[in-house]
Amino acid sequence: MPSAPISRGRAAAAGVVLALLLAACGGADEAAPVQPGAPGAPAPAPGSGGDAPTVDPVDGRPRSPFTGLPVDPDVLARPLLIVKIENSESARPQSGMDAADVVIEELVEGGITRFMVLFHGELPPVAGPIRSARPVDVDLLSGLGPSGFAYSGARAEVEGLLASAPSIRVVEGVSGFFRDDARRAPHNLYVEPAAVLDVVAGRGARPLIDIGWAFDELAPEGALACPANATGCADPGGSVVIEMSRSFRSGWTYDAAAGVYRRDQNGRPFAATGPGEVGAANVVILATRHYVGASGYDETDATTTGAPALVLRDGRRYEARWEKPTSSDLLRILTPDGRPFPLKPGPTWLHLPAADRMPTVG
Repeated sequence: MPSAPISRGRAAAAGVVLALLLAACGGADEAAPVQPGAPGAPAPAPGSGGDAPTVDPVDGRPRSPFTGLPVDPDVLARPLLIVKIENSESARPQSGMDAADVVIEELVEGGITRFMVLFHGELPPVAGPIRSARPVDVDLLSGLGPSGFAYSGARAEVEGLLASAPSIRVVEGVSGFFRDDARRAPHNLYVEPAAVLDVVAGRGARPLIDIGWAFDELAPEGALACPANATGCADPGGSVVIEMSRSFRSGWTYDAAAGVYRRDQNGRPFAATGPGEVGAANVVILATRHYVGASGYDETDATTTGAPALVLRDGRRYEARWEKPTSSDLLRILTPDGRPFPLKPGPTWLHLPAADRMPTVG
């Protein structure tokens, strides 16, 4: 959905939207946000800062903190649901990926990847297949406050780490999880996001009003270009290949007609069940530190005081930086000089390759 550039003037509009939020929430919903400072109000979730949401200057609706798109107040009043989705050959085609606000691709053992999928603005009827958590998930979850996290379980040491995160964790056995008999285990565990969201809201999951990301319909200046003396250099913003491992490559190609990037895996189109195609308004690539953990598995460190990043939007590629000093901090996407990078409103896919596998131009 197209939208106008974000207005940063929050004064009068913020009060209107907060009133709408409170009215939409009724009063008895445990997951409804309480006005900061009111009696009985919880401490603001990380990233909320107690602020009112940014609003659309045209229709006055609040903007989603995850996509920058206008949403109804009742959507903003519900918690974020994070679902761990498998990406092995046996898991494809996955369900629900076309409805995601944000997808984070991380490397797991065997050179394959898995997805942390953030659902907020739209809840698909089904999402999955669901698989287990990894230590990097603790880094990614902790900055998102008391959001819901649906997964299939984890090793004992990973469960111990997850216990330190503020997320409301749910596994098979609660309402909304089911097995699809048409698929073989362990690739057949799915969730109904709306049902799972009800469970985590009842257990204390809370909404996030702000995660610190900036959005703008207008693409910024400073896009990368091919070096003047390069031969055979393709348009840097038209496509990218991300080498997640020696055997696994995630590719994106810009679809100018739709204004989004389309994904492929090892050169094959990415297929997902559902009525829509997977399209990313933003493709963000974060240079991360990979290491062998105590259990002998390949792991990813998703914290940094500053590391290189690349952002693709509108058929253009940009150098950027990312910061997440501790697990409990928000993940910030920044311009090289430290300002919030203006993402295009819409879904964002983030990739966490090793720093020495970052794509180059030329």
